[in-house]
Amino acid sequence: MIERLRRWIFSLQGKFILVASFCIFVFTLTGSLIIISREEKLYRQDFINQTKVLAEISRLMLTNVMVYNDLGMMDKQDVVDYFDYYIMNLMEQDKRIKYVAVIDEKGNILAHSNIAEFGHFCRDEHTMKTLLTLSTSITESRFKNEPVINIATPLNISTKNWGALRIGLSTKEMQESINSLKKERVLIVLFFSAISLTIINIGAKVLSRPVIRLSNIMDGIKTHGDLERQFPVIKDRRDEIGELQKSFLWMLQRLRDADREHKKTIEVLSQTEKMVSIGRLASGIAHEINNPLSGITLCFKNLMEAGVDDSTKDRLVQAINDGLQKIKKIVEQLLDFSRMSVTEKAPVDINNFITRLLILFNYPASKKEINVVNDLSDDIPEILIDENKMAQVFMNILINALQATDMGGTLTIRTRSDNGFCIVSIGDTGAGITPDVLPNIFDPFFTTKGVGEGTGLGLSVSKGIVEQHGGMIEVDSRVGVGTTFTIKLPIT
Repeated sequence: MIERLRRWIFSLQGKFILVASFCIFVFTLTGSLIIISREEKLYRQDFINQTKVLAEISRLMLTNVMVYNDLGMMDKQDVVDYFDYYIMNLMEQDKRIKYVAVIDEKGNILAHSNIAEFGHFCRDEHTMKTLLTLSTSITESRFKNEPVINIATPLNISTKNWGALRIGLSTKEMQESINSLKKERVLIVLFFSAISLTIINIGAKVLSRPVIRLSNIMDGIKTHGDLERQFPVIKDRRDEIGELQKSFLWMLQRLRDADREHKKTIEVLSQTEKMVSIGRLASGIAHEINNPLSGITLCFKNLMEAGVDDSTKDRLVQAINDGLQKIKKIVEQLLDFSRMSVTEKAPVDINNFITRLLILFNYPASKKEINVVNDLSDDIPEILIDENKMAQVFMNILINALQATDMGGTLTIRTRSDNGFCIVSIGDTGAGITPDVLPNIFDPFFTTKGVGEGTGLGLSVSKGIVEQHGGMIEVDSRVGVGTTFTIKLPIT
């Protein structure tokens, strides 16, 4: 699950969706914050304007009462009673009002929504400042653990001052409206983000589908190594992706052409190297054929003599037949090995295949007194190979091993199965390969042999043949100890 998520994040579709989603989220969030901030300012400004209007109406009402008092139309008690009535009526009409206070010009409280404050001196510095400057002040504070906006306005006409009016309005409803607006904006952001993500996801899939299809084709080529496989038809497009598809198909066709030329070259080089190997074995093969021919000639000579009894004739005929069969077997091996062919895989018993191949090496091995050790496992099933081409691989390695091994050395051939692979190792007790040469032995035309002794193509061609079979070839060598080539071929 984590690996799939990691692959999706680093995919073209994932990157596009993540970047687009991030941009949408940032822009939508920023826009929403700007709108919320603007709306909050408007709410607050509207609330303050309402507070100012309320304070101004109250100021005019109370100022008129003060004028009536100065004219003797109302006594002081009537004024106080009117203030109390006005405050009570005002708070009933507007539930946002948390307190109202009327202060005289000396700072004493003439009326208050809290009767306990009556007659006390006003200790609010902003109200006292209003009395001195005759200017309205607006402040924010808390009243009984509730946020309020306080407005203090003078009760004056021109320079005539009768005191000040202080009103506190709760901002709780305003804050609840702002919070509701924020929630609404959050829901809008989430809603449009979800819609945008859905549209982006669909768009990303549509846009990335051709690229994913091209990527899958390349993965198929990389996995199977076959450029000749048939791939899904790619629809034409008129955008940049369409140009990419055309370039990709052009490149794929060029790769196919190059691969065909490469295979043809490999076939030619393979056949050339094969004939070189046959040339190296020519003297040994001639000796292998000459021995039975000498025996056949002797048997014919004895048959021609007079007085040969029937029993002796039968033995001579059997000896001639055995010699001819041996010659036939050797010639068949040579013809099979030298035959030019394309890759044709068939089930093969690898142990029997190696045993038959070693017939060609009996003479050169015996000439150098090399001990050939066969350690062939019996639990290997038949494997699917091209017998002719794989014979060339083993032939190249065996010839190199025989050439590298001194008189009286040992050549060991082992087979075993391991984790779905057939493992064939060919080891010698020769001089080994030096570390500076070892990394280059599979390079084309690389050789350490003298002029006329090798083409430098044997191991390169062998490596290509093994890889065509889905296998691999490895080498381990120690100077003065010997060299072991290991061939791994898939069983299934």
